[in-house]
Amino acid sequence: MARPIKETPILYGEDARRFEARMKEKRRISPEERARINESYELFMDMLRRGEELKRQRNAAKIKS
Repeated sequence: MARPIKETPILYGEDARRFEARMKEKRRISPEERARINESYELFMDMLRRGEELKRQRNAAKIKS
């Protein structure tokens, strides 16, 4: 059985201001880093598509049996 999820703490004062400022900052990503991220994404999506196809093939084989 899973444990219950605790409530998210609420930030106040300087911690809240610092958090909000950090969330508003835009992170700059180099073209090389963006390319690496995109390659990883494409690899993941290919694996997902292949897994879905194999799942369909197994289900089709079970139905025919």
